[in-house]
Amino acid sequence: MSACPEDSPFRYQQLADQLAKELRDGRPAAGARMPSVRSLCELHAASLATVTHALHRLEDAGLIEARPRLGFFVRAAAPVAPVSSAAPRVADALDLRRERLMALAASQDELLSLGHLALPAELLPVAALRRLTQARLRESGWAEGSVAGSPALRAALAERLVQRGCRVGAEDVVVTHGEGESLQLCLRELTRPGDRVAVTKPVSLRTLEVLLSMGLMVEELPAASDGQEVAQALEALSRSTPIAVCIANLGLSGAMGTAWPDAARAALVAVCARHALPLIECDLLGELPIGAEYPRPLKAFDDDDRVLHCASLDCVTGTGMSIGWIASGRHRLQMRAARAVQGELLPALTDQVLADFLGSDAADRHLRRLRQQLGRRVRAWREAALACLPAGTTVHHGPLGHQLWVRLPGGLSALALLARARQRGINFVPGPVFTTGGDFDDCLRLTAGHALDERRGAALRVLGELAGELAGGL
Repeated sequence: MSACPEDSPFRYQQLADQLAKELRDGRPAAGARMPSVRSLCELHAASLATVTHALHRLEDAGLIEARPRLGFFVRAAAPVAPVSSAAPRVADALDLRRERLMALAASQDELLSLGHLALPAELLPVAALRRLTQARLRESGWAEGSVAGSPALRAALAERLVQRGCRVGAEDVVVTHGEGESLQLCLRELTRPGDRVAVTKPVSLRTLEVLLSMGLMVEELPAASDGQEVAQALEALSRSTPIAVCIANLGLSGAMGTAWPDAARAALVAVCARHALPLIECDLLGELPIGAEYPRPLKAFDDDDRVLHCASLDCVTGTGMSIGWIASGRHRLQMRAARAVQGELLPALTDQVLADFLGSDAADRHLRRLRQQLGRRVRAWREAALACLPAGTTVHHGPLGHQLWVRLPGGLSALALLARARQRGINFVPGPVFTTGGDFDDCLRLTAGHALDERRGAALRVLGELAGELAGGL
């Protein structure tokens, strides 16, 4: 076999095409193990980075699959479509992201996750929720359900938003089964297939999936260091292109390094007001400010009532005892009616327990303790990541939550690093899943929910070693 030309800018694609042809010819046979990365490097006179990129293209095409600690194996049912070197359509790119994350989820028990947001049990208010649940079980009303949440739960949620500077009442809150349902409900009511939706970057994979599954066109606002620049970009886009709705996730873009002071938040809301543009605010981590800064949500600047505030309690109470909600005065009747038709009833037991919890001092005590613990863990993880990963790596952490946004030096591929990490039993969330483009190919997300114990510290060191090997092969 001849090596791809050394001067080719797409050498890894040429290698992927060559390997794909051999696989479709039955070499190696279905189910067989692929040669190791180092063997392929020697066989094709290619660098580690080139071979890793090529294997990743084959994996995206469904020709091979990675098995933790074992390497790559030929899939039994290989598709016949070629491994195209052309830039994928947005929908195709999303399919690759979905397939990759589904594969990660399927092997989650075997992999040590360093990038998922779920908090460990020791950081959840388990004892308080158990006590409140046992008390409610002694009553008879817990077997019922509601469409939009009980008055008590909606009042408790509204009060927490008021404490954060928002002008909302219990009647403005529609409770859902989670932030994902809230987002889908808003989009179903505010858009039609073919509409264009502006989104701040990075974009969560869930948001991208929902948008494209509904036949909506994604207009990503440019990633910027200053939130004022994002507002200006939305203004320019709204003047030139019909936009149906804007979606903002300031917790995620803040983690990436975009600064969102009050003036920038107010500017974004003002642009939407000028253009009569609904603004969906995804605020999953809003109750988890880390440090002295306590940023206000976009809803706090919403004089024109254009903001639909969507959030959930997943990162406060855990997914097993959680709900989501939409807070909007302008759209509350529309959302409540839509949920009555499209949504499942909310279990009264969960509703009652969370209303009791949020309405007590226990919630504030838990949140104060949780923020302190996450703050310590974020600082420890950031220092460890900078110490373990190659020189030139940057690690950002925004004012909300426990996300760490890592940018690798020298254009290193996060997907290439992930492929090698998975073979060592380590998993993280690669940056490319947060965009339809290539802005974050050299980025990855880590999270600091878990304590930096010996196992996770060792995993970070392994990531550093693997990134160093990739850098050496470029």
